Amino acid sequence: MDLTINIKNKTKFVGGRKMRTSKLRNFTAVFAKVMEVIAWVGTGAIVLSGIAIAALKDQILKAYTEASSFQFTTAGINPGTIDESTFFPVMIALLIYGLVVGVLLIIMFRNVNLIFKTTNTASPFDISNVSRIKIIGYIALALPVCKIIANIVLGFISKDFTIGVEASEVLFGLIILCLAQYFAYGASLEKDVEGLL
Repeated sequence: MDLTINIKNKTKFVGGRKMRTSKLRNFTAVFAKVMEVIAWVGTGAIVLSGIAIAALKDQILKAYTEASSFQFTTAGINPGTIDESTFFPVMIALLIYGLVVGVLLIIMFRNVNLIFKTTNTASPFDISNVSRIKIIGYIALALPVCKIIANIVLGFISKDFTIGVEASEVLFGLIILCLAQYFAYGASLEKDVEGLL
């Protein structure tokens, strides 16, 4: 297979096929990398918050119970239902939920970035891209599931249930998994064509 790169014309020849560089593709690759770094920083902040909460447990509980202005809100929780006995279990549940979501986002954005890296040197229908797109789809479906589980756990702790997921969150994951099937089909066609050459 012939692999030639012509920098002047910004054209790549991969396996005899022409693939033009794209500003949109380059922007998306950089954006995915930035989002991966933000997810790493956010996940690190969650870990540090957990350590700080464990170390300053008494002061945080005192500040929460004494200061009426100190309240936090999140989807699925009414701050008025959280008292001294439920404050730390709620905080632990929120930290675990944030940690799980952070790790999933790191994996998802890492795979997005790797897809674009692969297309710089290989076909977009490279078999590794098919696996990466599937992983992104499964993570996109896992995020609303995590949200539901977190809301159920927080509801049991605070005795105040509010469960909600937007249909677009689930639809996004399903669309990505469908795209993975199309890429798998494209990869098999490309393999067949290469076998004929």
